[in-house]
Amino acid sequence: MEKPLLVFWQCVIGPKLYQIYPNSLPRDQQLTHLYRKNISEIVSDSILLCLKASFGIFRMIWPLCFWYYYQTDSFTYENGISFVENAICISIIGIYFMLIRFSRYINPTYQSFAKELLNLKTNPTKEVRQTFLSNFDFSISHWKPDYVMNTSIAHEMPTVSSLNIETTYAERILHYPILLLGYIGINMIGRRLLFPGSLQIIRFIRHQYLLNGRMNLIVSYRAKRCLLRTPDGNTIDTVFIDRRPSELGQTLVITCEGNAGFYEIGCMMTAIRNGYSVFGWNRPGFGESSGYPSVLSEINAIDTILNYITEQLHFPIDQIVLYAWSMGGYAACWAAVHYQSIHGLILDAIFDDILPLAQRQMPSFTSKLVEKAIRYHFNLDNVHLLKSYNGPFILIRRTYDEVMNLTPNRFETNRVNTLLLHILPYRYPHIYKFNDESMLLLREYLSANEEQRATLFNTYCSDNLQIEIDNYRSEHSIVFYPCSFGLYCNSLRYY
Repeated sequence: MEKPLLVFWQCVIGPKLYQIYPNSLPRDQQLTHLYRKNISEIVSDSILLCLKASFGIFRMIWPLCFWYYYQTDSFTYENGISFVENAICISIIGIYFMLIRFSRYINPTYQSFAKELLNLKTNPTKEVRQTFLSNFDFSISHWKPDYVMNTSIAHEMPTVSSLNIETTYAERILHYPILLLGYIGINMIGRRLLFPGSLQIIRFIRHQYLLNGRMNLIVSYRAKRCLLRTPDGNTIDTVFIDRRPSELGQTLVITCEGNAGFYEIGCMMTAIRNGYSVFGWNRPGFGESSGYPSVLSEINAIDTILNYITEQLHFPIDQIVLYAWSMGGYAACWAAVHYQSIHGLILDAIFDDILPLAQRQMPSFTSKLVEKAIRYHFNLDNVHLLKSYNGPFILIRRTYDEVMNLTPNRFETNRVNTLLLHILPYRYPHIYKFNDESMLLLREYLSANEEQRATLFNTYCSDNLQIEIDNYRSEHSIVFYPCSFGLYCNSLRYY
């Protein structure tokens, strides 16, 4: 009698079941592996989703509601009682529709899933847990993390001096009011504009694509899924494809997706097709990862991932490559700075600083407000980080990227150019000097087309340059920046 009751209760409170992985990818369009809900479960899930969306909207607009009630003198005892009554009614409705999920018990597919989940709880070994994740795709919000990072080493937000932002006395007087407006703006709309992938509507639209991508990784490439707990309490959904028996598989590529990207349908496939071991993850608030995106949650997530990889997967740091796309560049750059011995860094379509891109999307009169909000809450400054990184990195410029180009179809305004114009003078101060002819040539080179670049290269780069570079490398196996290369190269015609 006890077993059926446990199964029944597990069906009521259990996680959402998305699909049961097939042994191989289906070749036809029949999605028989997907979990089919009955009418009762569809209704209850829809109501609960609406309640969740309503709560999310309320979290966005509560400052406006507070201001409205304050202005209309509506903070009365009667209105308070009415608010509590409405909140209780909504809670009862939510509990009622959650209990309606008992209809899962009469669904043989979910009942089988619930029984397997109960059996797992009696024998929660690492192998059994991984087998379960390889068979079922479900909401892992209540799944016990496979790795928990010590909370005692949680990072703190970098401080920002107001003196670097306020230049006039009036701006210093208005510092805190503008800071408050910036905080409200960031939490109401700013975070969602910067990270649209965290929006419920985006996840709803891409839900089937994420399921198919996850199935492809687990079924076709035998990816292992695991859940990591960060020091700030977020859980990060990750997958790992191990190819260490092969030579290329000895190198692990960690992918960092953009502001609307997910590991299921992101840049993991680039590294997979080239034969490397690959580790993908969804940032907080994306996919099945909990929390919400922020600078601090991003830092804690990538730090937890690197600790898990070195401690549990036993990859040396010098065999790890970080491959970042767009907004994922910040997490990758931060990791490279704090783990200097990584094998390399690949930065695809990233920016130098998020501020110019954010200001371009907003009206000009909000420029100061946007600056303060970004600097204090989303100060994604990749230039500052890369100046502290001593290892090799590759920059990939998407020439006609509509986001990275401040002026459409003009690749001389691409933010990767600005990034390079800051990094090269810092790394090679004896070659590139600000306001020098070499900087003018570099700007011209970055703004030129392919034919013009070839002409500039042949004109200003002598045949002895490569020999000089090779000699410097042989004499300096470990390089720290700024470096002395070019200090005694007066005979070369490259500056």
